[in-house]
Amino acid sequence: MYTKPTELILENFRNFRDVIIPLGKKITIVSGVNGVGKSNILSLIASGSGISKRSSLGSNFQPEFLDFFNIDQTEEYQDYKIYLKYGQSSESIALTKRLSFKDDTGTNRGIRIIPRTTNKYLDGYTIKKAEEEAKSNFGVGGAGRVKIPTIYLSLSRLYPLGENKDLTHISKIRKNNPFAKEEVLNIYREWYNSVIPGSIKLSDEISIIEKKACPRSSLHMEIEGTPALSQSIGQDNIGNIISALIDIYLLSKESDYNGALLCIDEIDVSLHPDTQIRLFELLKKLCNEISLQVIVSTHSLTILKESLKQEQKNSEDTKVIYLKNPSMPIVASIKSYELLKNDMFNKINFQKTLPKIYFEDHVGRELFIQHVNALRNIIKSIKESSDATYFRNSENVSNHDAIRKRILEFEDIANIKDELKQVVTHCGCDELINISEADEYFNRVIIFLDGDARLKEKSQHPMVKDYLEKDFNPKEKGLNDRQHKPNLVFAPGYFAPESYLYRIIYELINNQTKYIDFWRGVEQTEEITLYTSDRIKNMFENLKEDFTNDDLKNIFKEQLDSSELWNFIIKSSLIEYYYMDYSTINILLDFAKDIRIAYNMTFPLTMENKKV
Repeated sequence: MYTKPTELILENFRNFRDVIIPLGKKITIVSGVNGVGKSNILSLIASGSGISKRSSLGSNFQPEFLDFFNIDQTEEYQDYKIYLKYGQSSESIALTKRLSFKDDTGTNRGIRIIPRTTNKYLDGYTIKKAEEEAKSNFGVGGAGRVKIPTIYLSLSRLYPLGENKDLTHISKIRKNNPFAKEEVLNIYREWYNSVIPGSIKLSDEISIIEKKACPRSSLHMEIEGTPALSQSIGQDNIGNIISALIDIYLLSKESDYNGALLCIDEIDVSLHPDTQIRLFELLKKLCNEISLQVIVSTHSLTILKESLKQEQKNSEDTKVIYLKNPSMPIVASIKSYELLKNDMFNKINFQKTLPKIYFEDHVGRELFIQHVNALRNIIKSIKESSDATYFRNSENVSNHDAIRKRILEFEDIANIKDELKQVVTHCGCDELINISEADEYFNRVIIFLDGDARLKEKSQHPMVKDYLEKDFNPKEKGLNDRQHKPNLVFAPGYFAPESYLYRIIYELINNQTKYIDFWRGVEQTEEITLYTSDRIKNMFENLKEDFTNDDLKNIFKEQLDSSELWNFIIKSSLIEYYYMDYSTINILLDFAKDIRIAYNMTFPLTMENKKV
């Protein structure tokens, strides 16, 4: 692994205040509306590194800040505080540079950046110690650049070859130039054609193009049916990018090569969306093959959408930085494609695309909501209290901290119901399972089923009357759970909703002393203060000895809004209370885990199938 920039911190720079820009190990996409500072960010990052070695095209691997960026003398640049961290990963800090500014206008060098080694973010270090270690470990002087070959391309500032013929010089490459080798010819042709297929045939000639207004020369091979001076700006831009990549490729053959940095400002200029995707794929490939780190700015929704997918797969390798609010830029914390697209088009209101979750009926939906609410409130409670005895049965466990830690790991599921479009289908579990298996469309839908659907055959379903004072264990009966896709989620336990809830209620009304805190809480809640344990018990007094779930349904009533029992369950936070117990909490957490797995399957599929 080699040292690379990992984070840009803008404590104070122009309109930026305390903005942190994390960088991907391989690719970073910087996007946002015009005037928000995307080009500034790329220029600053490129100014911290470089080597003076000349490339085969004649330019060096050390961008000059003045070529792309201007600091006006009226700016209070001495107050700017900009830091650039370097390391092998986002967790490790090898060294940090403060990007300070020096006025060299007297020698016609303008106001330029000096990357000074600092002890900031290195606890216990003096500046001297930080400088000594940077020099010893990385050969970096106190005011020197980090030794990473760096190229900066600003495609929006390039002009098509034919528009300024007098400022453009095309010359053939000498035979002793590394670019004249057959290997380089083949690579240029291969890479160019991978981006714009069929452009270069079997040409064995390569030229160098120099533009007086551009700091870097580029390569050119004849494009089929297009003379050099007739190239479009898109074709020319691809040529500039491929030329920079080949410069780095040749450098990578040297024994002391440890990676390079390529910054491309406005990478999408004049490129068709399909070409943008092909270019993005080429850059991903070369990041692996030649240890390349790429940082680009773009307005392209195509690149933004593709890079968001890559970030979801591996957020260490790919980072998407979307800047909004030009008057005081901030990095968007919520990075849904729809949200960023609407910001780009200056729309405030947008229709958020949500994965769907199907329920058998309203009872199943309410059961789901009660469990998610329970998880949310339990997480809130333990964050507010460090008391291990806050949960019941704390005396029976020794690993309180481990359990509390596991609970907090599901904070993302606490508000999951707001991230799903809830659909009550009025279909039975078998119907929902059958349609999920018949059509791939339903792979993007979470299907929530009653707990008794875990067992495939109805004859295997346990009768709740037999398990009021003991748990049902299918293994004891030689039974296995139904095989299913990850987007199918079952309510906790092995019972239908009414039976599942009755088991909990039965426990509470028949052990009043043990659960006295629950009943006192009910009494102190005005809306349900009349729901005593005796009154709840009386609701079930007519149950026959061999009662079934259908008998319980008659008591619960399917119309939730007219059911006294459902009112009691919801207002008393019955589910939350039941799982505020070290002996039961893992059941709720396993349920949350299943929801997360289902969401992680359905969300990407929902995004992929959304029409842009």
